[in-house]
Amino acid sequence: MGLVSWLIALPFLTMIAIVLVPERHWRMIRWIAAAGTGTGLVLTAAITYRYWIEARGDVDLLRSATLTKLYLVERIAWFKPLGIQYFVGVDGISVSMIILTSIIIFCGVLASWNVETRTKEFFALLLLLVTGVFGVFLSFDLFLFFMFYELAVLPMYLLIGIWGTGPKEYAAMKLTLMLLVGSAFVLVGFLALYHESGLRTFDLQQLASVSYPRRFQWWFFPMIFAGFGVIGALFPFHTWSPDGHSSAPTAVSMLHAGVLMKL
Repeated sequence: MGLVSWLIALPFLTMIAIVLVPERHWRMIRWIAAAGTGTGLVLTAAITYRYWIEARGDVDLLRSATLTKLYLVERIAWFKPLGIQYFVGVDGISVSMIILTSIIIFCGVLASWNVETRTKEFFALLLLLVTGVFGVFLSFDLFLFFMFYELAVLPMYLLIGIWGTGPKEYAAMKLTLMLLVGSAFVLVGFLALYHESGLRTFDLQQLASVSYPRRFQWWFFPMIFAGFGVIGALFPFHTWSPDGHSSAPTAVSMLHAGVLMKL
């Protein structure tokens, strides 16, 4: 298990530790959350350092303008009949995103230090959300990418609906329904890419190397674009974002503005 996998697993393991602590020990719950996210900062620094050292020694990368070569790759066959695999790694973009996420979640835990209502559930859901975020930024298998994205979306409903302010139930329901509709469009597009490529794999790099027929692109590019348009809150698919952002608790609003819009 490499550094990248540990970065994804760490908030999940921290969440499990919090779930096992009795609710009456609310001070311990806060310190566990702070320790877990603080360790995530250290782990992110180690991954960034490893990426920087390996990238500097790679002449091909230095000549490239895109910084898309993968490092610290971990690839394990997951479900061979469908070509699904656990495929994670870092490139220039994902390194930037995990640095951003690690800083924001640590600050978000500190900003939520005075949450007194159902403290254990709040921090557990917050860390489950971050597990999905890290998974999205580090996944290079589309099935794994989609799984982690859904893991990041679902806790948002409860975090806003329970700990939010204003019309929080309406905002949480609107956000969740619109994001699930967007996810449905993206999933259909992913399955179409998988089938049309003929490669029988969800490997993003291999799928990106295929030349798809123009007729296929006319049908499925709008579907994927609309799906990610909802997820990224592009106009006119953005109406869930102001409601969710204004009603979310502080830490969730920080993640929403700083990270979730970039998924």
